[in-house]
Amino acid sequence: MEERKKTEEITEQEEQKEIKEKELSQEDIESLKEKLEELEKENNELKHELKNLEKERDEFKEYSIYLKTKFEDYKNLVEKEKKQIKLNTTKMIIEKLLVPFEKLNLSLNYKDEPEFVSAVEMVYKDMLKVFDSLKMNFIVPQKGDQFDPFEHDVVDKFETKEVSEYCIYDVQTIGYKLEGEVIKPARVIVAVKPKEDAPKGVKEKVEDKKNPCDENVDSDEQTAEGIDSKEGDK
Repeated sequence: MEERKKTEEITEQEEQKEIKEKELSQEDIESLKEKLEELEKENNELKHELKNLEKERDEFKEYSIYLKTKFEDYKNLVEKEKKQIKLNTTKMIIEKLLVPFEKLNLSLNYKDEPEFVSAVEMVYKDMLKVFDSLKMNFIVPQKGDQFDPFEHDVVDKFETKEVSEYCIYDVQTIGYKLEGEVIKPARVIVAVKPKEDAPKGVKEKVEDKKNPCDENVDSDEQTAEGIDSKEGDK
């Protein structure tokens, strides 16, 4: 009897254990189901987010292509405008030079006539008017002016005591400025001390000298009218 009772207790315990295991297993299943649902939900959200990102990517790609096309169009337009501006500028200058050129061409038919010199002078004055209309200034150094490396180009040196050393002794050609920018410097000859008077030692560069000069300190910057008057004085 006692053994039977023990057997029943063991059987009951085993049954309870099985029931408990089944309950735990069911809980695990429910938990796994919940986790699976969460993962599915998260997966759907990620898919939706990925879809939005792909849409944004496509939009950015289209916009980049649009910007590239617009930039190419703008670049072509700027290049076209630059060419047109250059053409218009060249055309304007040529139109201004046509009048004196035609006069000079006509004057050459009378080069053996006494009036030829007067005709050439008239053409020269017309050329000066053209330069003046283009806002071009002349660099006209004078003898004794201080040498300016930004506006003058030294072509030779001359030993003399007439002017201070490293100042302008003579001018070979005048220079030209357009809106303050030197487009061609004046070609000048600068004075240096005669060899017998020159001190021994290392020779100094012309550009580094800052000695005051005998006459004008600065080079004259003149318009066409000033050049014309100076030519007349000569």
